[in-house]
Amino acid sequence: MLSGNGDLSSTLIASISQKVEERGFYALWFGETTLRDAGVLAGIAAFVTKKLVLGTSIINVFTRTPGQLAMLGATLSELSGGRFTLGLGVSTPSIVQGWHGVNYERPLKRMEETLKLLKKYFSFERFNYQGEFFSPTNARLKLRSSPRIAVAALNPKMIQLASQHADQVILNLYPVEKVKYVLPLTKSAESSVMLYCVIASDEKALDAAKELLAFYGSSQAYARLFASFGFSEEAKAMLNAWERKDREGAKRAVTQKMVEDLMVLGDIKLLRDRVKQYHEVGISEVLIAPSPFGDFLGNIKAVVENY
Repeated sequence: MLSGNGDLSSTLIASISQKVEERGFYALWFGETTLRDAGVLAGIAAFVTKKLVLGTSIINVFTRTPGQLAMLGATLSELSGGRFTLGLGVSTPSIVQGWHGVNYERPLKRMEETLKLLKKYFSFERFNYQGEFFSPTNARLKLRSSPRIAVAALNPKMIQLASQHADQVILNLYPVEKVKYVLPLTKSAESSVMLYCVIASDEKALDAAKELLAFYGSSQAYARLFASFGFSEEAKAMLNAWERKDREGAKRAVTQKMVEDLMVLGDIKLLRDRVKQYHEVGISEVLIAPSPFGDFLGNIKAVVENY
């Protein structure tokens, strides 16, 4: 999985996609924050690969309408020959409201309405819909190609919603021992987890790992998630630091145990072992995500060439 925070050129994305396929990986996912469009990157990868499963992890549901998402999903499904998964999420207020300038309102309801409308668009029948956010009239998707749908979920309500309306649930920053508590909620949906990694163990690598977790710790949703995993004091300290605009303070609040539990910091063997542990507790797919903080390209190369 290539994070949306990592600044890689589109040409380099194409080259990495080909290398990932050559190395025998099953899938390649693209994140999106405030740099490059994940759908466009997936399209580039679709054009230069033949078998690699492709997906977005994730596109937020606030800045594109369900109709736009349906067109995007259909186009990429067509382009890839059915290899595309449309991964959606609610992102964070700092990205949706702060960067895009769109009100961050009722994320659970927004996701529910988006998923219901996508189902209608991908029925390829004409329909009317009256919702709280969207009310399309006499709408029909003419491009008859549909992707799989995945939803990024942190809390039980979003996990349950995803299990009802999507093909796949994507967890993020979940310790192995906590996965078993939420897997029953995924029901028939495929369960997956995003696993960040820094393939090194020196001080610079530790700093990069802490910066990644501090970045997520700026979000109230992730702070609550971290607290639910037993990191209440760390989560509170990170939020307080971000309120003071103290980025270094937020990093200092990240403990060694947080790094060890929530991601991988170390060598490829440690990464392989963690992936195996996730599979053993019932996770179907692990989205290995080289950390975009620190040596992003070096992390990618280490995973792609040595895993």
